[in-house]
Amino acid sequence: DIATSTEKDTINKLLKSWRSNLKLRLFLESVQSLICSVPITQFDVNVSCTPQHFVLESLKDHYRIHMKTTGEPINPVLLQSAEQKFYQLNTDPFNKPNQSIRKTNLQNAFPQGIFPSIKNPNNPPNEITDYFSKQLSESWKKLLSHNEYEKENPSIEEIIQLLNLFRDESEKLYNEFSKSIKLSNEQLFETGLLFRITPTVLVPLLLEKSSAFELTKNQCTLLGGIIVNWTLEQQMERILHFAIHDKREDFKNEISHIPHSNWKPSEHITWLVLELEMNITIREIQIKVANHMIQPNIIGDTSTARNIVMQMNMGEGKTSVILPMLAVYLSSSNLSLARIIVLKSLFPTNYQSLRYKLGGLLNRRIFPFACRRDMNVKDQQINQIFERFKHGLSKCDIILTSPEDILSFDLLTIDKCRRNEFDTGRSMLTVQRWLKNYARDVLDESDEILHVKYQLIYTVGGQQQVAEDVSRMFQEKTCYKSPERKSGFPQFRLQAHEPFPLLCQKIASDWIDSRNYRYADKAIISSFILETYSSIENLVDKFPPLDIQLCLIVRGLLSSEVLLVAFKKRYRVNYGVNPNLSFNRLMAVPFRAKDVVADRTEFGHPDVALVLTHLSYYYSGLSDLQLSQCFNRLNDEETDPRSIYDQWILYEGEDDLPTCIEQWNGVNLKDFEQRTRYLFPTFRYNMLVINYFLNHFVFPREAKQFPFKLVSSAWDLSSSLRSKIITGFSGTNDTQLLLPVHIRQYDLPELQKTDAIVVNNLLQPENENYQPLLINSTSENILNK
Repeated sequence: DIATSTEKDTINKLLKSWRSNLKLRLFLESVQSLICSVPITQFDVNVSCTPQHFVLESLKDHYRIHMKTTGEPINPVLLQSAEQKFYQLNTDPFNKPNQSIRKTNLQNAFPQGIFPSIKNPNNPPNEITDYFSKQLSESWKKLLSHNEYEKENPSIEEIIQLLNLFRDESEKLYNEFSKSIKLSNEQLFETGLLFRITPTVLVPLLLEKSSAFELTKNQCTLLGGIIVNWTLEQQMERILHFAIHDKREDFKNEISHIPHSNWKPSEHITWLVLELEMNITIREIQIKVANHMIQPNIIGDTSTARNIVMQMNMGEGKTSVILPMLAVYLSSSNLSLARIIVLKSLFPTNYQSLRYKLGGLLNRRIFPFACRRDMNVKDQQINQIFERFKHGLSKCDIILTSPEDILSFDLLTIDKCRRNEFDTGRSMLTVQRWLKNYARDVLDESDEILHVKYQLIYTVGGQQQVAEDVSRMFQEKTCYKSPERKSGFPQFRLQAHEPFPLLCQKIASDWIDSRNYRYADKAIISSFILETYSSIENLVDKFPPLDIQLCLIVRGLLSSEVLLVAFKKRYRVNYGVNPNLSFNRLMAVPFRAKDVVADRTEFGHPDVALVLTHLSYYYSGLSDLQLSQCFNRLNDEETDPRSIYDQWILYEGEDDLPTCIEQWNGVNLKDFEQRTRYLFPTFRYNMLVINYFLNHFVFPREAKQFPFKLVSSAWDLSSSLRSKIITGFSGTNDTQLLLPVHIRQYDLPELQKTDAIVVNNLLQPENENYQPLLINSTSENILNK
């Protein structure tokens, strides 16, 4: 046989299918022939179609079903248990004794060494140093006097037993509450006309002030006790999870905090629901901080500043816990509009977090508010924003915004009036005044928001070149450069003010000596450059206007401390050139972290921007593309490229200089190997080449200034015209002496040890070792060490 039995079966099935298909085809052909034999006539009938009419029914024909409140008594034992949980302070459920523990990692003596000038008779401390020294000393005393306690840990069996106890009690309370509702509305439940009783339905009943169904006092107590029990269940589940997975640190932190030990759930129902929603236990210190920020308990004179900011250590739940607590509490009244102000960089994160935490059971809407100058708003849009604000006030919504958006709205109001758009400006001014009366602001990361360095600037007028722009660039006649210095600029940073006056004297002396001034005039120029308040009248009749302008430029760099500001900043941390090509800007811009560019920001002072741009390119060097631009321009547009190139070569020195590029005639810009192997590596960090690039490709296009500016700062956020107070918190308090006059630092006594905790952690033995890295270390070098 050619085919097997299995193959024969397959062939037979296929042949059978073909025969069946043949029969079907013959049948269909016969049907088709019959149809074709029937004569066809035109069907011509007019069909009238009347349009459908819709009737809008009146609401008077519809009725709302109200649930009845029950008169049935509630189990007194369960009611008493719920009352104790809902209306009273809670105690430790494990009832374990506390044990005092010794702080083994604490420095006993106050570290005087961090203030080296305190005991130095030649360099006595100034008032600011003395102030912070005393403050840190007091913080250290608070830390030493603080006693820490550790509880005796319960066993896993005890945790499971207590968890089961809470679950059983919750079930009994829940069944009793459900029975109290169903007894009086049994027929409505049976016919399906009432909602199902679920936790997500019951919890909002305790929050709503006006509802179709109002709970009795006993039902509210019972429901409150149920929610408290649920939060206790959640805590026991977390503790059990940490114990089973041997997460000792999390276990100790969780078990050391007793829920509702310093606040009554009945007085802060929204916070109780927030605990349930977030699956957390609000700690005692978080309650104290929240109460302090809601209504600051200021001892002493409150006439100077009602607004306060406070310090709380990082990782203590400021943004994740306390901020939602404040938002939901301050938005619970129609008397104030809760407005949360966060840093622009943290806006998306905070928006998603607040929506997740407050948009569920608490049913609070988060309304983001943004404003920029390029938003072409008209009177109609401003009125819509105003109506949205008023609607938010009536519906207990929460506004989330950033300081840039608030200040931008204020400046945009002035700018609209300046452009003669008075209707829009008048509407915006109305919104501003309304917000000053109703907005209740909370600042997150207040140290950054209220920092003295922060300002928002609207430029006004046409763009102009910087006055004496060529003279402001780093050239021999304008700025100091040591003759002994090689072609590259060394990386350094001034970390203190003390050496800067000596540096200014050397720079001024070298700059004056490099110019052909008479000996008698050098003292006058030196005095004018180094003394901020020296009069320009001493120069007017003795020097031409160009020389006076140059003296003013150098004076700004030295006595006005522009150079000090620049040299104190850290390259690629506080400033740098944006590497993103889509940014289309070559001048230095502010950075907010290592290699993280601050969006939509520039340096407001033109001289600061110029100096930092020079430093950025001196440190980073020029790219191959930028070097190609320099050499192509030198070859195509300069009348004497040889002399310029000779200066560059002379500046490099003769050590290790490739022979093929010593003369301009030997340079072949079309030779790829010569460019990439010899020419570009040699001149990449050459200061003269970098100056050439900046003076021809960067500054003429980007170094601009404007005739007028509209400026706002952190002081405008805490205006004295506001009717509501402003409160904020951050992890540091080192800028407390620079806060706006309308706001002050006012820390809780329990948190005055925060600075000492941070210093003590830094002084631990494990932080005394370090590994030095070379200045030009790359990421690969660091990883290989």
